[in-house]
Amino acid sequence: MKHYQELKKIIKNAYAPYSKFMVAALLETEKGDFIGVNVENSSYPLSMCAERNAIGAAIGGGAKNFKTLYLLSSSKKNNVTPCGACRQVISEFANGNMPVYVYSITGKYKKYTLKQLLPFAFKLK
Repeated sequence: MKHYQELKKIIKNAYAPYSKFMVAALLETEKGDFIGVNVENSSYPLSMCAERNAIGAAIGGGAKNFKTLYLLSSSKKNNVTPCGACRQVISEFANGNMPVYVYSITGKYKKYTLKQLLPFAFKLK
């Protein structure tokens, strides 16, 4: 259950007054770990997912090699995987073998690879 306790601390910073659905992300890179939480907006399309916030922090921090992504959602029932938009953004910076661990708030987790989550990623290069 690597990083689960850290994610539990981070998720408290999520801003989800509309959906009440909180998410925390921790991205391991060659430059260290970068975190993100979801940040909602009353104009829903302007909301940002935890994964993309962590990726933005990593790119801003000079990271180029994404190793592992850990996610925690406030769901008690499900291990929630990244949304389609996040899967595509992740694929821009990580290879298909990158592990993605998804935790429920109760600590149950599942492990996927990016390729399992997005088998036909759109790539220009």
